[in-house]
Amino acid sequence: MLTSKDVMNKTLTPTQFHAGYDEREVDDLLDKIAGALRYYEQGGRPGPEAPASPTLGHRFTSTKFRRGYEEGEVDDFLDQVIETMHFYEQGGRPDLHALASLVGSEPEGLGHRALRWLRGDPRS
Repeated sequence: MLTSKDVMNKTLTPTQFHAGYDEREVDDLLDKIAGALRYYEQGGRPGPEAPASPTLGHRFTSTKFRRGYEEGEVDDFLDQVIETMHFYEQGGRPDLHALASLVGSEPEGLGHRALRWLRGDPRS
């Protein structure tokens, strides 16, 4: 299962002088994917207000003589994204451990308190 943080931190291999995907297009799509994942991580549910899956049927401009991203690597990562989006679109809920890594280190933050409540931790 991917998180929005995984998508934002993904480093892709650049290419030049052989086929690749346009960097700007890939980066823009990854931003949309991260936003959709944040929606579900923050408790969003599938339905008309949910973001559309930004990966289905998406095509990138091919590059050859300019910088791009390695096509196979992008395709493999997008397969993982599609799996994750399908999980959420079918009503799946985020993993609490994955959410804990997204909350940060602020012990009194609302997200941290919500995670403790969801886990059933005693009040501190």
